Amino acid sequence: MGLGDSIVAVTAMVNPLTLVTRNVKDFSWIANLKSLNPFDEIV
Repeated sequence: MGLGDSIVAVTAMVNPLTLVTRNVKDFSWIANLKSLNPFDEIV
């Protein structure tokens, strides 16, 4: 994870937001970070 990704992740966590990204696997290891891939199929 690069510095930019880290800044985006911490910004989402500090401002109780959901991180919307197609690359959720890079953020999956961060506890308490809600992430959403808008291209995932909803079932």
